[in-house]
Amino acid sequence: ARQSAGTRRRWVRAGGGPREHAAMPGVDKESAPAWAHAVAGQIAGMVGLTVVHPIDTVKSRVQTNAGTSAMGVASSLVRRDGPLALYRGIGAPMVAYGVINAVAFSTNTTVLRYLREGGGGGGGGGSPGPGAGAGGGRGGNAVAETKALVSNPWIAGLIAGGAAGLTSSFVRGPAERVKTVQQVAESSCGTGKVPEKFRGTMRTAATLAREHGAWRGLFTGTGATIAREVPQCAVYFLTYDSIRRACDTAVGAEYETAGIVLAGGMAGVTQWTLTYPLDVVKSRIQAFPPGTYGGMADCAMQSLRAEGALVFFRGIETALLRAFPLHASIFLTCETIHAALAWVREEERKERAWSEKNEGTGGNDR
Repeated sequence: ARQSAGTRRRWVRAGGGPREHAAMPGVDKESAPAWAHAVAGQIAGMVGLTVVHPIDTVKSRVQTNAGTSAMGVASSLVRRDGPLALYRGIGAPMVAYGVINAVAFSTNTTVLRYLREGGGGGGGGGSPGPGAGAGGGRGGNAVAETKALVSNPWIAGLIAGGAAGLTSSFVRGPAERVKTVQQVAESSCGTGKVPEKFRGTMRTAATLAREHGAWRGLFTGTGATIAREVPQCAVYFLTYDSIRRACDTAVGAEYETAGIVLAGGMAGVTQWTLTYPLDVVKSRIQAFPPGTYGGMADCAMQSLRAEGALVFFRGIETALLRAFPLHASIFLTCETIHAALAWVREEERKERAWSEKNEGTGGNDR
């Protein structure tokens, strides 16, 4: 942990930045362009999904099938179809997760900056969360000179996170619809085998669009996705930033990597603990053909009457087991990539400055 944190701090300080900025959450991302968010989000998403997708497959099956246990589902899948069956449906989220992360993280930063600066153009991006309103990044002085639209940093963090959840849902909804259909394909069709039309991400998406139309086939459950993502993301970024800053204050920058892992993992656990019943409803709506349920309320009432209140917490232990490593790996990868990209951008800036200086002096410094 100490070595990795030191590497990130050297990347930041290599460009001449103040030493104290290295330990600030989000300092490497505050001036990052859109492509940097996309690169970091894509790679972080791929790393996280590779680690936890088998757990997600088990979670989806437990949520949509009564009388099943996580261990029973996993052993049955591996015994019947081999270990790769646990990675079924990974194609859609693997492709989309980079876009989802890029949209969510950039929206959160943009909205938070707007709320802090009153729509002004000055100031750096800072990091999301309660500390950002106090000038947590390099743009802190500029932020202090403008009137904030929302002065309470906790409320600003919740609004920005909710906005991130709303915008990213329009990518996440269709991706999770395809993923969920693939994950439960053989159990929902009643044959015990995956139908040919649901083998492969593109084939599944094409089948859903052909049988139900593009909108209903692919966007079924997107409303439920929004209902889940808005509160999830509202607490997600706020929890990460709060724990990250607490760790930096308590143990210092030498344990920066451990702080990122703890903060990222706990952010994931917190958001799932608070919104898990919504995810159960979403999974059920997306697992079945359009029209099976008349909306979230109808799905919830049918599930409650048929299986009791505990249905809304079925598989929660699997979801929480998945949440910590997924979000710890996402934030750790994102922070590391952003630090590396910040170092590259700073090196390019110094190279340009050196070239301009030599051009201005006619090369006398050489």
